[in-house]
Amino acid sequence: MRLEEIHVRRVQRSEEARYQALVQKHHYLGALPKIGETRWYVATWHGQWVVLLSFSAAAWKCAVRDRWIGRQRSVHQRHAF
Repeated sequence: MRLEEIHVRRVQRSEEARYQALVQKHHYLGALPKIGETRWYVATWHGQWVVLLSFSAAAWKCAVRDRWIGRQRSVHQRHAF
């Protein structure tokens, strides 16, 4: 397998069921729905799906995370875009 033989592209809407089925079968957390801004990609090699990728935007507010890192609401608001 050569790197130039691998192609990465976004999963088409018509392929989402296949993507979810594969994630359900092979990922330790199973399939999760798209939440917020999420993009799914597939890497193919000679037309075969070999890698599934998922990217999601970070949560703007997450109380558990904010408590864990010690972030205070006032600090969070000062750093808003």
